[in-house]
Amino acid sequence: MVRICKLVIYYFLYQFLFTALIALPSTWIQIMNNGGDVSSFTPGETTYTTTGIAMILSGIAMIWHLIHFKYVKFNLKSFGEVSGKTIGLSIPLIVAGMLFINLCSEFLGLPDLMQDTFHGMSRNVFGIISIAIMAPLVEELLFRGAIQGYMLRKGMKPLNAILIASAIFGIVHMNPIQIPFAFAIGLIFGWLYYRTGSVVPGIIGHFINNSIACLQMATLTEEEFNTKTIEWLGAGPTYALFAISFAVMIGMFLYLKKHLPAAPDYTSPSCHLEQSEDVLLSEIENSVNINEVNK
Repeated sequence: MVRICKLVIYYFLYQFLFTALIALPSTWIQIMNNGGDVSSFTPGETTYTTTGIAMILSGIAMIWHLIHFKYVKFNLKSFGEVSGKTIGLSIPLIVAGMLFINLCSEFLGLPDLMQDTFHGMSRNVFGIISIAIMAPLVEELLFRGAIQGYMLRKGMKPLNAILIASAIFGIVHMNPIQIPFAFAIGLIFGWLYYRTGSVVPGIIGHFINNSIACLQMATLTEEEFNTKTIEWLGAGPTYALFAISFAVMIGMFLYLKKHLPAAPDYTSPSCHLEQSEDVLLSEIENSVNINEVNK
């Protein structure tokens, strides 16, 4: 668990670093231009631009970290490791799951602490890139590839690895309305990763989910966005949609479970990564100790 905690800390550290370097100075300048009155500051286009840029750069840094220190193996060729048929069959499972989980989330009525920020970023090109493109890449590589993959390679039962990775994925969102949704959709992404050995289905599903959310927030008013499905469609159509999405989700899960190739043997040497940050640090420490002995 130490390794997992370190990865989550790095994830937040990169976000804090680039926010401190880019977004905070811009915000401070805006406050100073308004006479230094913090209470009168309201986020605007510049705030959403700098926040989006900071999130993009922190995402790039985290992806570099994961690949450079061999927590994951990922490059452009990785997108060809999963057949188009598998990806195509995964999409109905993901979309039905998204719809079902979203309808369940609406009944919970949890607060959305980030709504204003997300609405602003969804109307900004850098915000859209950070939400719809960068977030799917870095989060799937981190939570599925690095964290869940590590637990599977250590011999943990697949169900436990999927549950733990999904729980961490939900918690790090730190926004009440997002936590249960992220956990539940993480179960689907996690199972697809387990069965295919690839983060690509999760990245594509994550991209679809975040792109739809961006489109909704960019085109709907806050009042329209906050209107629940049952208020839009009425009780009958909403419950029908609920039942259909659940049936499609379960049906596609059972179909894929039967027809997908067997899951990789994550404990075999071929699935182990050659090096990690821990190994590199250990080698550095050993080198230092040897030099001290030689002296």
